[in-house]
Amino acid sequence: MDLVPHCDDHVVDAARLHDVGLASHDIERLCREGRLHRLVRGWFATRAPEDAVDRHLLSLRALLRHFEGRVAASHHTRLLQAGIPVWRADLSDVHLTRVHDRGSRSRQGYRVHPALPGVRVRETSTGPALPIAVAVVQTGILNGPMDALIAADAALHAELITKEGIVAALRVFAGRNGVAPVRAALAHAHGRHESPGETRLAAVLRELEIRATPQVWIRTRQGAKRVDALLDERPVVLEFDGAVKYRPAAESAGVTGDGRMTGPPADNPLFAEKIREDAIRDEDHEVVRVVWSQLGDPGGIRRRIESAARRAARRAA
Repeated sequence: MDLVPHCDDHVVDAARLHDVGLASHDIERLCREGRLHRLVRGWFATRAPEDAVDRHLLSLRALLRHFEGRVAASHHTRLLQAGIPVWRADLSDVHLTRVHDRGSRSRQGYRVHPALPGVRVRETSTGPALPIAVAVVQTGILNGPMDALIAADAALHAELITKEGIVAALRVFAGRNGVAPVRAALAHAHGRHESPGETRLAAVLRELEIRATPQVWIRTRQGAKRVDALLDERPVVLEFDGAVKYRPAAESAGVTGDGRMTGPPADNPLFAEKIREDAIRDEDHEVVRVVWSQLGDPGGIRRRIESAARRAARRAA
């Protein structure tokens, strides 16, 4: 007989497990068998977490039940709860903020921060949570200004926050250590970037003092094509490539098991992207593709842009 109780939210505490007749050694055995999965002290998941984010959110559910309305999801935990991407956050700790008192607590797997005067806690389908804009600023103070900007761009793009909301959230933290660089970074938030990589690429361009406009449509003979960014003063397109944009190389190229070319399938993303890029080049634009590993080399990006600009100039001559 399976004594693991059914839980709609997939989390259960040790007290309930004991109530259904499970002793401590039974709980240990179920953990070894993979039928229970440890989250934070005294709490377990009744299914295997899919990844680090899923484990983090399962732990959040457990902690919100544990504290029974006395805390709210905050910092990058709140962002993940809302489906907003985070960058350098340490997912081993769930971050919570008290609803009323100023007490703080740090335990293995979670941190509880003092209440924020004047901030209204919101009830969500998964429990109490701070406003997303407030969590964006908290994330920046905790993890760095770029983390705040990435989250703000994503939240603005999804229309989960407004620029006015960001300004109001920054006022909550006026005078706090670390808020000044976060405020400076968030001045560039506008929501036109569609991925964390595009947000970081735009920051590199600002550092290089290269002006570009995001999400521009270019007319081609194959129809209008939208690009991640177009330089303001040169016909150079910048495209950011995520790590998992395409299918495996052999499948994308249309190669059979014996190595014969079958021709590119109509729905092949890599082939479609090549056709799109060729159409943009036919309009006398050059294309520079940037991946995550190149974002840490602004000088290299500058050289590639300058080389592309020279090619465009030669073509136009």
